[in-house]
Amino acid sequence: MKYCTKCAMPDTRPRLTFDENGICSACQWSEEKNISIDWDKREAELIELCNTIRGKNKFDCLVPASGGKDSTYVAHKMKHTHNLNVLTVTITPPLETDLIQENMKSFLNKGYDNIKITPNPLIMKTINRIGFIEQGRPLLGWTSCLNTAMLQIATSMNVPLIMFGEEGESEYGGSNRLRYKPFYTIDDATELYTYGNDPAQYSKYFPANELVMWTFPTQEILQKHPVNIGHWSYFENWDPYNNFVFARDNYNMKPRRTRSIGTYTNYGQLDTPLYDLHAYMMYLKFGFGRCTQDACIDIRGGRISRKEAVKLIAKYDGESIDKYIPDYCDYFEMDIKEFEQIIDKHANKTLLKKQNGKWIPLK
Repeated sequence: MKYCTKCAMPDTRPRLTFDENGICSACQWSEEKNISIDWDKREAELIELCNTIRGKNKFDCLVPASGGKDSTYVAHKMKHTHNLNVLTVTITPPLETDLIQENMKSFLNKGYDNIKITPNPLIMKTINRIGFIEQGRPLLGWTSCLNTAMLQIATSMNVPLIMFGEEGESEYGGSNRLRYKPFYTIDDATELYTYGNDPAQYSKYFPANELVMWTFPTQEILQKHPVNIGHWSYFENWDPYNNFVFARDNYNMKPRRTRSIGTYTNYGQLDTPLYDLHAYMMYLKFGFGRCTQDACIDIRGGRISRKEAVKLIAKYDGESIDKYIPDYCDYFEMDIKEFEQIIDKHANKTLLKKQNGKWIPLK
């Protein structure tokens, strides 16, 4: 494995590239953001957009919201800085935690409209199960729905703008096709955010009309009810830790009492314990885990050094998810043997070896 000389991200991360100095594309973008991007110009673009749409519909903007740090920050900025009438929309995550529900309540009580959608739980579970078994993606149904259902709601309610948080491909090292674009298309979303997931493949399990929450609106509907889909990170230099501090101080957002499994942080991805499985599958498939992900963000944010990050990664990456395995087996309706077989199937044997029942890096 080749590692970025500036952060600690390995070349096994999908779509990550390196320059001649061994610096990864995420770090290159971080430097460009801090030096070259005209953020005042981008803010002016947003102000012009908001002036164009404000007050012309029942809601001016839809913000996907969970009660987490990022959606809290984005919703606040759209409502209070840009004076838009914001509709927040929540897609109920499988195995939703009490903590995220508590944080969402604190957020809404500050004065936000919210629609909480619980897409057909049987379909959600089926797609998540297929994703876990076939692709090692235990949240495939939910992450896909976060994109498709938001656009369904926006078109049905004539909301002209959807504002997500960060454009993860640009921020964390992936495709750079959206770095300089304020909005993106359904084709972009299908390729980059729903992993090319086509609901038609589930038609053998469910009729098409029951898969609407996992389907983008037709072009005919989009022409009749046009929606711009953007990321806040295009308009402001993105920093997830700053978002947490803001949400904590202004909305009483609470982190976990202890650090999250596989990392040293405690304030991100609080929605569901299935994210812990998602992060563990990332470790199995690509040889880096949640701690690497968090530490590299903190290196770019100037909060820790690369030396500190390497120590943290050695300590926490690939940490056992055993405490949640009974919950996972119950949710996916499988026994522990089948669960472990799926885990082993997706483990990258060129990067890891199984020792005493645990997958560890090859030395």
